Amino acid sequence: MISRPLLDALDALRIEFPTSRALLGDLAADAVFALASPGEVDAVLHRLLELATHHDLADRYAYEIFDLLVAEDWKTWDMPAVQAISAWADAWWATALFADEDALNAGDILGQLTHLDLPMTRWLTPWLEAIDGPGAQHLARFIVDGSDHPAWSSRRDEYKQVKAWCKSETVVNGFTMIGGVHLAKGQLAQILDRVIVAPGL
Repeated sequence: MISRPLLDALDALRIEFPTSRALLGDLAADAVFALASPGEVDAVLHRLLELATHHDLADRYAYEIFDLLVAEDWKTWDMPAVQAISAWADAWWATALFADEDALNAGDILGQLTHLDLPMTRWLTPWLEAIDGPGAQHLARFIVDGSDHPAWSSRRDEYKQVKAWCKSETVVNGFTMIGGVHLAKGQLAQILDRVIVAPGL
């Protein structure tokens, strides 16, 4: 199920990035990616992010869309365009944090979002704020299992940064004072063992 904020963000993108390609909405992910040539990304951006929103990218990944945006230096675009993309990314992340952990893997989503080249605090602060709910399960999963999503393969520094953040006093306190009630029996002890005792988290 897609969250209302994410659908609203998608509507805003439709307004900000209109397209004259009549059949774009019927094209599969590979075909849309093929149209995203340099200088033409904005013409297909709404469709690409629509596919990502509905998990219809098939064998492609959302981070490939973000790589296209970075190649086009998207953060220098007009402010409304930058805000529309940023709002969609924020909504996508919030939706992941509050989704059932069996439906979405927040660690995988985060690996993809790092490809937008935005400050990591943009993603980590909401994760901590979501620790009094489903975000606790997502964070516990990341601490225990990590993420082997291919998006992280070129983002090893960011991956290490997130792992270090997981061991911070703020995260530990968040689990012990708030997030622990959302975990299965014995899971908090497992997490604390990882973040406090295990040197190589």
